[in-house]
Amino acid sequence: MRDISLQEAEDILYGACILGAGGGGSLEEGLQLVRNIYERGQSIRLVSVDEIEDDWLVVSPYYVGSVAPPSEEIVEKLKGLKEVPGNPSVFATKALQDHLGKNVNAICATELGGNTAWAMDVAAAMQLPLVDGDPAGRAVPDLAHTTFNVHGASITPFALASRYGDHVIVEAVVNHDRADQIARSFAMISGNFSGICDHPLDGKRFKEYIIPNTLSRAGSIGHARRTGLAYDPVAAIVRKTDARLLTMGAIVESEWQDANGFIEGIIVVEDNDTKDTWNIWFRNENMFVKNGNELISVIPTIISILNRETGEPILNPQCRKGMEVAVVTFPSPDIWTTKEGLEVFGPKYIGMENKDFESTVKK
Repeated sequence: MRDISLQEAEDILYGACILGAGGGGSLEEGLQLVRNIYERGQSIRLVSVDEIEDDWLVVSPYYVGSVAPPSEEIVEKLKGLKEVPGNPSVFATKALQDHLGKNVNAICATELGGNTAWAMDVAAAMQLPLVDGDPAGRAVPDLAHTTFNVHGASITPFALASRYGDHVIVEAVVNHDRADQIARSFAMISGNFSGICDHPLDGKRFKEYIIPNTLSRAGSIGHARRTGLAYDPVAAIVRKTDARLLTMGAIVESEWQDANGFIEGIIVVEDNDTKDTWNIWFRNENMFVKNGNELISVIPTIISILNRETGEPILNPQCRKGMEVAVVTFPSPDIWTTKEGLEVFGPKYIGMENKDFESTVKK
C-alpha cells in the first residue's frame, strides 16, 4: 500500500481514459477532480489486490448518466432545487455503508476512464485505499459488463444519489440489466447524472473476481504518452505498451444520437496516406472498427481514438470533422476472451456473433 504523487495519479487517469475506448467519462473533468484532491491536502493511496484482507468490505462507486443534455421537461422539474455541494458518488457510498452497518475498507473503480477519477475522489474523501484493479479493465456501456457479473456476484444492495440530496437503496434486482435500467432511470430524472455505489463484496470474493493491476497498466500507458510528448506521443504509446496502431488520418464524418440513456454513433477516419476509410461504431464506447467493409476489430478488444499531436484520448461526442487522429487498439483483459466473458461482453452484445471476435484476433 502506498501513496501516489499527483503526477502518478494524472498518468493513471490519462491511461485509464485511453483504455476508456471513447467513453468512460471526461478526461478534463477527471483531471480536475484529481488535482482538487491534492490541492486540498489529500492524496490517493493505492492498495494491491494481494494486500486486501479477506474480511474487508470493498465497494465500487462511480457515476451513471449520459453526456446528452436533460430534456426540457426534466430541466423544468429540477428548477428551484438546491444542489448539495460534494460528490454524489461519495453520497452514494456513505448511504450504502450506513445501510450495511459496516465500514467500507477499500474503494474499487468500476471501470477505466474518467469514471476512475470519481473512485479516486471517493477514496480520498473517505480516507480509504483505492484498489489497483477493477472489474472491467476498460470502459463499458452497461452495469452488467463486469467480471462480478461473469462470476455471478450480485450487484445489490446498491445506492443511488443525486446532486439534490436524494438517495435510494436498491435491495434486490432480477439481474444486472434491470439494475442498469433502474440506475439510468434515476439518473435521467436527476439531470442525466447521479452517483452510484454497488457490488459490496468481502475481500475474499473480491480478490477472486477482480482484474488486478489495471491502474498500473493505465499508469504505464499514461507515462508513455507523457514522456513521448517531446517527439511523438502516439508512437511512444505503441512502442512502449501493448497498443496496435490501425491508422492515422483525419475525421471526415462524426455523428451521434441519444438512445435510451446511451449515445450511439459513427466516426469515419480517412487514412492520410492510403485514403482508406476506417469506420468506428460506438455505443458509449467504441464497439467495432471496419476498414471499408472488412471487420478489423470488435469488442472486447479496446478501440481508442487519440489526438494525433498530443496522444490524448478523445471522447466520442467530442470527435469533430477535420481532427487529426490515430486509431489504436489494446488487447482485452483475458477474462473477456473466455466463453463466459464473451457471453457477457462480446460481439453478441451488439448483434454480431462472438466468433467475429476470434476472427479479428487472428488478423
